[in-house]
Amino acid sequence: MTFQLETDASAVAGFLTERSWIEPGEQVERVVIAGEGNMNRTVRVVTDRRSVVLKQSRPYCVKFPEIAAPIERLAVEVDFYRVAAGVPDVAARMPRVLAFDPTHFVAMIEDLGPARDLLGLYGEERLTPADLRSLCEFARALHAVSLTEEEREALSNDAMRALNHEHIFEVPLDPSNGLDLDSITPGLSELASALQEDDTYVAEILGLGMVYTSADGPCLLHGDYYPGSFLRTSEGLRVIDPEFAFSGPAEFDLGVLGAHLVLSGAAIDVLDRVGAAYARPLQRRLLEGFAGAELMRRLLGVSQLPLRADLTQKREWLTLSRQWVTGER
Repeated sequence: MTFQLETDASAVAGFLTERSWIEPGEQVERVVIAGEGNMNRTVRVVTDRRSVVLKQSRPYCVKFPEIAAPIERLAVEVDFYRVAAGVPDVAARMPRVLAFDPTHFVAMIEDLGPARDLLGLYGEERLTPADLRSLCEFARALHAVSLTEEEREALSNDAMRALNHEHIFEVPLDPSNGLDLDSITPGLSELASALQEDDTYVAEILGLGMVYTSADGPCLLHGDYYPGSFLRTSEGLRVIDPEFAFSGPAEFDLGVLGAHLVLSGAAIDVLDRVGAAYARPLQRRLLEGFAGAELMRRLLGVSQLPLRADLTQKREWLTLSRQWVTGER
């Protein structure tokens, strides 16, 4: 990979022109960073005729360059979008892929216009009941997608699953992970140690990890179903960034969603509301387990969130994580 996607308008214009991704005479006016994603470089390209989004994967996480990541992840994401394009109830809530260069791992994606992600939920913003219904309706439609064997193989995403497994189920509970949690919240390392030394909890987390990495499950999953993957647009909520997509249990997407709603201030009955809005049978124990694992990794792992929470609040969330993961109340 030689082309490095950045905000150099001349370089981007040359790249687009070489691939005939812009029309003759179309001029690139500006290129700006689009969002603060962890994994990829994403920019918005504004021409004298339109606006599009370019996204490039690299062999590492853009936000954490020290963490290696499979560069092929964008090809999987493109395959996901192409499958989604054939399912009206899914396609209507996602952007379209307009072009893909597999040599430089760059995709051109439809620009959804003025939009913002839902990371504000960790602050003052709140998810409305209509928002929750919309997200659960999307998940229900996505999880019902029927995949061919070829599509299932293309979307197995084993390398990204391995990376995600490490950071959800292993790193946070590794006492030698080198994370300075006290620099985030004084006293947090003590809470982490308590869970790291809790044999019952650790065993349950490892078991959930085995479910996550086991043979492909029944549903096509988004794989990172949290507020950073949701956009509020003039047309309603839209879902982006399915780079962690895979075939697995529906409870994973919905458990992740429920965990982030808790971190956004929702009451702990949120899993009941998620289940009601999803309106399809779910394994409650598995749903709670994945929700508890996501709570734990977001509090004790590398992928921290812009939370406004003190040690007391984080202790309560970790207590809930243990209850959900172990089933002990």
